[in-house]
Amino acid sequence: MSISRFYKVSIAGAQHDEDRILDQLQNFGRLHIISGQHGSSEETAEATSSRDKQTREALLYLGQAPEPNRPLSRWPVHHRDKPMRQRVQELVDTTLRNRDALRRVSDTIDALKERIKVLRPWGDFTLPPDTCVEHFRLWFYLLPVNKRAVLDNLELPWQIAGRNARHYYLILISADEPDKNLLPVEREHLGSLSLQTLEETLEMREAEREDLESERQRLSRFRLLLQQQLQAANDLAMRQFVKSQTAKQEQIFTLQGWLPAADVALLKTLATQQGFAFVAEKPGANENPPTLLQPARGFAPGAMLASIYQLPGYRSWDPSVHLYLSFALFFAMILSDAGYSLILLAVLFLLRKKLAANSGVRDLLLTLFTSATVWGVMAGSYLGFDISSIDKAPAVLKQLNVIHLDHYSAMMTISVVVGISHIVLAQLSLWWSRRHELSQVFIRTGWLAVIAGGTAFWQSLPPVVSTILLSGGALAVVTGSTLAAIKADNAEHPGHAVSTGTRLLSVAKGVMALTGASGLFGDILSYMRLFALGLASASLGLTFNSLASQALHASPGIGVVFAALIFLLGHSVNLGLAIMSATVHGLRLNFIEFYNWGDPGEGYAYSPFRYQARLPAERHEP
Repeated sequence: MSISRFYKVSIAGAQHDEDRILDQLQNFGRLHIISGQHGSSEETAEATSSRDKQTREALLYLGQAPEPNRPLSRWPVHHRDKPMRQRVQELVDTTLRNRDALRRVSDTIDALKERIKVLRPWGDFTLPPDTCVEHFRLWFYLLPVNKRAVLDNLELPWQIAGRNARHYYLILISADEPDKNLLPVEREHLGSLSLQTLEETLEMREAEREDLESERQRLSRFRLLLQQQLQAANDLAMRQFVKSQTAKQEQIFTLQGWLPAADVALLKTLATQQGFAFVAEKPGANENPPTLLQPARGFAPGAMLASIYQLPGYRSWDPSVHLYLSFALFFAMILSDAGYSLILLAVLFLLRKKLAANSGVRDLLLTLFTSATVWGVMAGSYLGFDISSIDKAPAVLKQLNVIHLDHYSAMMTISVVVGISHIVLAQLSLWWSRRHELSQVFIRTGWLAVIAGGTAFWQSLPPVVSTILLSGGALAVVTGSTLAAIKADNAEHPGHAVSTGTRLLSVAKGVMALTGASGLFGDILSYMRLFALGLASASLGLTFNSLASQALHASPGIGVVFAALIFLLGHSVNLGLAIMSATVHGLRLNFIEFYNWGDPGEGYAYSPFRYQARLPAERHEP
């Protein structure tokens, strides 16, 4: 995999052909416009009107319909006699009215259900008008059973309408609301509507909601058409933005952008056909083209992983393959169970149709789960069971069990070796990327020597080996860092002599670079989390198996149920935790430790000026 090379393209054409040329460039779809050349840099190609924002809201609402209808690819004939803007606006207005009405009805239904829940224990009754009881009213209370004694001293007329295990349903009669301190509880607010009236209203509102949901389902067939119109609006906004970035002088307009080197010949053909001129030149030292990763076949998910955290700089190196392969390894080491990974592969197989539209995610998951299966078979762990302890297990599976999680020393060694290899790979990649800078060659070579010296000391090789490597590496790091500091000082004061004090400060900066050694070895040791998390997952699985076995033998019959519940729930929790830790820590080791020592830089995404929408032609009936 590599980073695409770009040319800076300057396009010139006649002003009266500007709209036509911009349309052809948008159809060309390969030019990344250099923004901020003219006009306000605050403008954005995604700027849309309030009408377009309403269209987005309507599209989101229809897309979330529980059972959407099959989308239409063309407008029905009876809609075609209206202008496109009018038919879209009418559809959006109808959709948003449906959304608002459905929200109101749903809120009303929730309130009615809550009111019915409160009123049901009191029974179905209708309060008489005030004139029928000489303005005396009924006041309702839920009085705890243990507070029954307070009624003996109550002067107001009262009646217990019912009771349950915890409360009396108490009714007081009074012209005015009784004092709040009269009873140890607040009064109940039952409202003036009877239970029957509330239930009838609820039934009507639920029927209304069903009608609105049916209308929403009917409208959902227009979601593809709305999406096309929204994309067309975005295309128009993008072209207006690009037009604002053109410079005009003496009937000529000019525009600049970045173009992949492989597409220069295509632009030349387009220029000949459309009548405009362009100049393509390599980017200057201070210019920053966008980053376009070119994934090799089978490694496309690596580019997706690289874009999650940050894209590498244009002049840096492409870490995609390293991220892809190392993430698969880390995921497998943390999961460390063939049973879990086979379950994940089965789930992936069941979801294959839903993931068909996103092949990058599908391929990434397939790689992760397959690598986890291979590692799990090598570790001999199947849903927490050790294959070596199962007498009737196939002999081939026992022969493949070459990794033993209970050999702590060996597993820690493997984890540290993986960490050393990962950081060495990062340093080698950075060394190759900056091989033309003498200071960087010294620095990277020095750190590689320091890592080799530390490894030699760890493995108890002859002291002279580790001493030479560590001393030579430290000297190279100091030399390279000093050269880098001197170069930075010279760039900061071009044409001026640098003082002796500044030179000494540069040397001090070079010496201080050695403080990174503690961070280096700390980062290497952080890879031990691979072993720790894998061991934790295996231990937890073993624990759940033990608990299930104890439940099975503790009580025959019902013990089978308890054992099954413990087994299923326990392993579900363990699998969820293992997936979370494998994902989080697998990415963390790549994006923190690996990026820290690989320093791929920070770039920005290649975003070509292109059409999003391709609207089908309409055939109008005579």
